[in-house]
Amino acid sequence: MMYLRQRKEIKTIELSEGFPAQEENVKLENKLPTGCTNRKFWKILSFTIGGTIALCIGLLTSIYLATLHENDLWFSNIKEVEREISFRTECGLYYSYYKQMLQAPTLTQGFRGLIYDNKTESLRTINLLQRMNIYQEVFLSILYRVLPIQRYLEPVYFYIYTLFGLQAIYVTALYITSWLLSGTWLSGLLAALWYVTNRIDTTRVEFTIPLRENWALPFFAIQIAAITYFLRPNLQALSERLTLLVVFISTFLFSLTWQFNQFMMLMQALVLFTLDSLDMLPAVKKNLKTGTFLTRIGKLLLHLLTVFCLTLFLNNVIKLISSRLCFNFCDSGIQELEGKMGRCSIDLKPDTAYNLIHTVLFGFLALSTMRMKYLWTSHMCVFASFGLCSPDIWGWLLKSVRLHNPKGICVIRYSVPVLTLLYLCYKFWPGVMDELSELREFYDPDTVELMTWINSNTPRKAVFAGSMQLLAGVKLCTGRTLTNHPHYEDNGLRERTKAVYQIYAKRSPEDVHALLRSFGADYVILENSICYERRHRRGCRLRDLLDIANGHVMDGPGENDPDLKAADHPRFCEEIKRNPPPYAAHFTRVFQNKTFHVYKLSTNK
Repeated sequence: MMYLRQRKEIKTIELSEGFPAQEENVKLENKLPTGCTNRKFWKILSFTIGGTIALCIGLLTSIYLATLHENDLWFSNIKEVEREISFRTECGLYYSYYKQMLQAPTLTQGFRGLIYDNKTESLRTINLLQRMNIYQEVFLSILYRVLPIQRYLEPVYFYIYTLFGLQAIYVTALYITSWLLSGTWLSGLLAALWYVTNRIDTTRVEFTIPLRENWALPFFAIQIAAITYFLRPNLQALSERLTLLVVFISTFLFSLTWQFNQFMMLMQALVLFTLDSLDMLPAVKKNLKTGTFLTRIGKLLLHLLTVFCLTLFLNNVIKLISSRLCFNFCDSGIQELEGKMGRCSIDLKPDTAYNLIHTVLFGFLALSTMRMKYLWTSHMCVFASFGLCSPDIWGWLLKSVRLHNPKGICVIRYSVPVLTLLYLCYKFWPGVMDELSELREFYDPDTVELMTWINSNTPRKAVFAGSMQLLAGVKLCTGRTLTNHPHYEDNGLRERTKAVYQIYAKRSPEDVHALLRSFGADYVILENSICYERRHRRGCRLRDLLDIANGHVMDGPGENDPDLKAADHPRFCEEIKRNPPPYAAHFTRVFQNKTFHVYKLSTNK
């Protein structure tokens, strides 16, 4: 314990303003070549090389992803309607507002159309700027209209190139974060290379370009890099102010572009609170805690009360499950372990602790939500590369096997990342070349035929019902009004979608007609891929979920819950195709192909 107290005193002295940053000088000496007399020259040279590599690796990643997108769809050769159809599900919905702003006669009318929108949800007028995170589409549409680029660049290319450009910023921010943690740009290069080689788990921008995460995560990575730099001790006042400005701007843009930003902000607060509770924040960060004096006193008392209650609870639990003999044995073992750990402990710095806690929390999020996997894997690339290049970790490992040597640490710290980089290039370069050489083409003639028919044969004010994924494309390609859509965060919309999806349940034609007409639907689109779905197992298909929600027995062999009963009516999407009189009285088929069936609803009740 005396050893730990002494190290704490040394930390306080080092963080005080009157003493020079000796620790940083020692680190700088380790980074520089032995016998170098002009350390400033080598520092500038290293910074220049590392910065150039950061920009190049970000740009190359952006070009790589854009090339994959082009090769997969032959985007430059397909028709405009096919390009729009390629923006699947909610991607098409977001892009439709960009298109809507560009087609508006004036910016004022474009804004009015978004604020008083009655085409996204029938019989409702909603404020899209309030409901959805589409400020980026608005900004891009204004930028495209203002800049003199209309003659040289199509609107769709301006949109997708912006997203691929943000990916360059994303990779560069990850590179810088790893560089800041380890002190060498080799770590940043390794993080960027891992990001590319694990592309399946780090990004999906090449096939879901307009997703909100592709807009937001680059700004979140910038914020993490800025906070990592801010947590360093002995920063100059100007550097602190500029870093805080970067944190503010990146946080603002991140919150503006993603509907799940509140969860990330909560995590940020938890991480900083944990660091503060463990006394791991640098003492010179005087303005990190905000609020009046009474507010801070109240927070401190609440913190102390929480710790006190948890201590009492854990103490009682230990007394209940442990005998005195066992406790003494464990206590002596812990004291011995503490002594050994004190001699071999790693000095966990604030920036390292900040990113470590982030990595752990991102891992829990990835286990709970699929789309959070991309956030966690990207940060794991950063933290893993830092681990390979950290002198502290290598020093601790060599100490544990009694082989500690400063020169050995320096050699291992640089040789292991270089060998890893060479191995990654050897292993993944052929696969990357194969990906880039594989040429495909977008081909969806049934959907193209459907959109062309809707544009040519239905009124512009017609209201369409169907699956939320397909309706997003209907809005983008045709501009028709929808009953429901894939922006699924609104509770009222979820209830409406559940009602519309009764077209795939076992309901009577009268019930389905009444439900659809209550939302103002004029046409309903049925998809064979949903009605006869075979991809998922029994109990996970959409029609099975609807049957369970309605209290009906599921189709096919297998067990059913005892409270489920046989339905009184056949499945609507199957029976309507036989066109019996009860169905023909309410629905008239007006279009069909191998994939879609479109029915017009009668106006009589």
